[in-house]
Amino acid sequence: MDYQYYVQIIAANYLKNVMDDPVSRKIHDRFLGGLRADAFAAGLSALRALVRRLYGDIARNPADFQMALKDIVEYDAKTTDYLHSHNSFIRVPHLLLVLGAGAALQPDMSLAIDGGVLASDAKQLKITGLPFLLAKLRDYGFAFGAFGKSPKPGETLTISYLDNPCLCAALRAMATALLELSKGDLKSSKNNWFYMLHPGLLENETIREPKLGVDSIYHALDTIQREYAAALHDVAARGTKQTIRMGGFMRNDWSCVYVGKQNKKVLMSLQVCQDSLSVKLNLQHINRYMPLVMALPESVREQIRASGWACARCNTRCSGGFAFEMDGVAYDKCRCGSFVFDDLTEEAVISCQRLLAQELLYS
Repeated sequence: MDYQYYVQIIAANYLKNVMDDPVSRKIHDRFLGGLRADAFAAGLSALRALVRRLYGDIARNPADFQMALKDIVEYDAKTTDYLHSHNSFIRVPHLLLVLGAGAALQPDMSLAIDGGVLASDAKQLKITGLPFLLAKLRDYGFAFGAFGKSPKPGETLTISYLDNPCLCAALRAMATALLELSKGDLKSSKNNWFYMLHPGLLENETIREPKLGVDSIYHALDTIQREYAAALHDVAARGTKQTIRMGGFMRNDWSCVYVGKQNKKVLMSLQVCQDSLSVKLNLQHINRYMPLVMALPESVREQIRASGWACARCNTRCSGGFAFEMDGVAYDKCRCGSFVFDDLTEEAVISCQRLLAQELLYS
């Protein structure tokens, strides 16, 4: 889809990272709110569907949500306009967070929150236009008790969801679990777990950060790039341990680093930013399988030659560059910048698989 405004890119990024409904996932009894496990799971599924609708509708028509309408000048922008657009968008998931975190679950599965608590938490998270956003949530199935121009201290605001009352129990559980994980900090960097509605928050009596696998990155990619990432993972994972880094959903920022089990050196890194997947190979032993390299397509060989820069031994702890000879030219490539493959094609992925398989033989 073609977008005009930065906030549309941002909403689409958040949408990509909402978790799918798991086939089976344990929910600890403390979070069920008196519900049967299947009823709670249905409420959590309804919450995910609601959030997907909200994010998708913002991406399609942000003006309906009074979002900041900053024209796209540069797709991967690092500008105040992009940040301002993100601050505008994040009010919606933040509103869901404060509604769940500050409310008490009632026997009828509605939520009740003091107007002063809601106003205070909204101010802390810079949720401007609170009355408008609450009214907007009514369009998506929420019912709120009466309040004046804005919720006030001493007034109890009731919140229910008519299509599936269990949704409120799931919202309360996800928000309180997140708040416990972040030790009460509503502005924590751990909020990503709530934005993606990760059920791992609810698995244990003691809250801990869910474990991430490379499949977490697949959510952030289109179908073709997902196949590329999986193909590279299948080769690199054979002799490595993987560490997933979840950056921020504002730019759809993820990475997975593959470290050799034997030599403890980085073999490969997958990097996702916005809609782009890139791979970095650390071909420590490239000179030992140069005949294979020379049999690769010229486009791949050119990327190997052009990628990165000469090693300058700028760090005393560095293991040194990647030294090799190709076409009679000697190279000593800095390991920080080599060998990076952007704009992946099927041909490049197959070549990277062959390079990884060779590198694993010597590692």
